[in-house]
Amino acid sequence: MKQRIIFLMLFSICAITVQAQKKSSKATKGAKQPATTYSKTASGLEYRIVKDSAGTNYPETGGFFSFWFQLKTEKDSILENQFKEARPVGIPTPAVTHKPSMEEGFLLLTEGDSAIFLLNADTLYLKTFQQPLPAHVASGSKMKVIVKMDKVYSKHFVDSVTAAYAAQQAAQEAASAQNDAEIFSRDSAMIQQYLATHKLKGEATPGGAYVVKLKSNTTESRFVQSGESIDASYIGTLLDGGMEFDRSPAGQYFTFVVGQQQVIRGWDEGFLKLKHGEKALILIPSRLGYGSRGAGGVIPPDAPLLFEVEVK
Repeated sequence: MKQRIIFLMLFSICAITVQAQKKSSKATKGAKQPATTYSKTASGLEYRIVKDSAGTNYPETGGFFSFWFQLKTEKDSILENQFKEARPVGIPTPAVTHKPSMEEGFLLLTEGDSAIFLLNADTLYLKTFQQPLPAHVASGSKMKVIVKMDKVYSKHFVDSVTAAYAAQQAAQEAASAQNDAEIFSRDSAMIQQYLATHKLKGEATPGGAYVVKLKSNTTESRFVQSGESIDASYIGTLLDGGMEFDRSPAGQYFTFVVGQQQVIRGWDEGFLKLKHGEKALILIPSRLGYGSRGAGGVIPPDAPLLFEVEVK
C-alpha cells in the first residue's frame, strides 16, 4: 500500500528537475523512421521511433515512469487503447527477464518519446501480461504495442520521495503513539479515582480495564472462556459524568462469543474474569472501547466507559 501511495505522489508533481542521465547507446535515435521501417536490437526486438523528443532520462532500475499505450494486431485492429485516458499508467521500471520484450523496449525511450514495438503475441501475453493468450489472438502472430512516454523518474528521485514519505509516516505514527499514551494515562487515572472514591477493589485485565465483582458465584470454579458463547445483561454509562448511553432490555440478554472481536475489546477481556451467574462492574479505558471515533453520537471520542454486567 505504501508503495502505491508513493507512486501516486510522483504523478502529482507537475514541475520537477530530475538528475540528468547520459544518453543511452541502446537505441539509434534521430530522424523519424519511415512508416514501414523497423529497427532491431541485438536481441531481435523490432521497434520504430515515432517521435524522438529532447528527453535525456531513460528508465533505470529502481526508478519509475508513466506512459500511455495502445495494443494492436499486426493488421492494426485495436485490442486495447489507453490513449483516451486522461491519466497515464505508472509503474516501477520493470526488470528485463526475457528478450525481445516490451520491458526491453521501455529502456529505449525517454520522456516524450513515442514508439511502436512489434512483439510475438504468445510471449507478450504469457511473459509480460502473465495471462493466457486470448482466443481472438492467433498463436504465433505479431502484436503492435504503441507507447507514448510521459514522465521518467530516476532511482535517486524515487528513493528521495520514499525516504521523505517514510519520515512523514514515522513522525505521524510517533505523534499518534504519544497522543494515545497520554489519553490512556488520563483514562487510567480516572479509573483509579473512581475505584478509590467508591472504595472498590478491581482486577486488571491485560489491556488496562478493571473488573469489580458485585456478586460472586462461589459454587462455580470455571471462568468464562475465550470462544464461548454467553448471555449477558448490561448497563453502559460514561465514566466521566455517569451518563447512561445504553442498556439491555429488561429481562433480555445480549448474546455474543467472547474473544472473537464481536464486542469492544474491554468486554472481550473483562468477561474472562467472570463466571456464570456473576455480576460485576467493568471499567474500560477508551482504547479498549470506542477510541477516538466514539460511537452513535452518544459516546464521545476518547471516552472511558463503565459497564454494569451480569453473566447468565
